[in-house]
Amino acid sequence: MDTFRKEDLVYEYAWSPYEKDDPRVSGVPDVTPFNRKDGQEVLYIISSLTDHVAWSVEGFGNRVEKMIHDRLPDEIKNQEDVIRWIKENWKNSSGEKLK
Repeated sequence: MDTFRKEDLVYEYAWSPYEKDDPRVSGVPDVTPFNRKDGQEVLYIISSLTDHVAWSVEGFGNRVEKMIHDRLPDEIKNQEDVIRWIKENWKNSSGEKLK
């Protein structure tokens, strides 16, 4: 499957200089705080979800980005909760259920 890249993002983001093994952008998503305004963190969430889809990574990534940017509630603060919220609300954004 293709990789969703910085160039594929639609919105403007800050780009923090993270180390390769920083939990904000590596490993398995967990209770690490999530910054929706940082492009690397948004790409990390999109990348974490792309292993579970069978359609265009670009279309999928853009929908996830739009959900995070436009609809993610302010009270959702960590990676696990972001992914849980996306899965729970996927059907409302597209008419399809994300597993």
